[in-house]
Amino acid sequence: MNPTWVQQLIVLGTLLGARHTSTDTAGSWCYEDAECGPETWVALGHGNGTRQSPVNIVTPASVHSRHLGAVSLTGYEDARKLISMENTGKTVSVHLADGLHLSAQGLPATYTAKSFHLHWGEGEDRPGSEHFINHKGFSMELHIVHTKNNLSMDDALKDPEGITVLAFFLQATAHARPSHSWDSFTQHLKKVALKGKKMNLDGSFSLWGLLGSVDLARYYRYQGSLTTPNCDEVVVWTVFPDPILVPPGVVTAFTSMLHSTDSADKLQNNYQPLQSLGDHQVEASAALRVTPSSSSTPRAAVLIPLLISIMVITWQL
Repeated sequence: MNPTWVQQLIVLGTLLGARHTSTDTAGSWCYEDAECGPETWVALGHGNGTRQSPVNIVTPASVHSRHLGAVSLTGYEDARKLISMENTGKTVSVHLADGLHLSAQGLPATYTAKSFHLHWGEGEDRPGSEHFINHKGFSMELHIVHTKNNLSMDDALKDPEGITVLAFFLQATAHARPSHSWDSFTQHLKKVALKGKKMNLDGSFSLWGLLGSVDLARYYRYQGSLTTPNCDEVVVWTVFPDPILVPPGVVTAFTSMLHSTDSADKLQNNYQPLQSLGDHQVEASAALRVTPSSSSTPRAAVLIPLLISIMVITWQL
């Protein structure tokens, strides 16, 4: 064989091999395919630890902490901080400019928001939240990802508390008030319908607008992991149990408009199944605590008149 042809074949084989390797790496995990779905992630080397997320948070099993006060958010009202939106093929991710900060009791530092994304199922019929509260799931779940002291994501992954995620539930209900922020967000989805599509945002909505009236003093806190491979156990989770109520159309916009590829495959059921509680210790914030005084007040109100009646009868005898 001509040596020149041999060299060309070798080069061609190398290029094809490199392309195949790159494709395998990029698509080594997925949500719904049996060959790469969550049930295969451990075999692929993801999620082998003892503090994996998400989890089912059971209220009676949580440890109430009077030291966990309201979360403080800075810059969340600034719509200009939302730079761009991208369909990654796994979710819709919104990239954020510097200037959105999180601080709270129990966190070792101030954290800076880097991005946020969502998880969903198949609309109202199949909820898609990752965390559950007392065995109950919700329509969707919003994750706002922050890094400690504004570290890069690569550096944050090297710190056991390098990342903190604020998790908010979305619940579809016909009784929800219309939301300008969510309407604006979902109207942008058609522009990133296919995997790989990205667009710049126009400042028409802010993170604060998306959160609505959620009480930032009511939350659960635990040490866990990322919910996507490599599932690194470097996350301090703050999970707010009171859902953001949205019209059903908000949820169906995600389940119907977005595609997991550059073709017709719908992007749905992009959530990691519940993981074992394992070594997790879940703390409940002070605002979630039912105080002994409040729980004993009704009992006292009943017992006091009864005691007075007994005393009167005894005196008459």
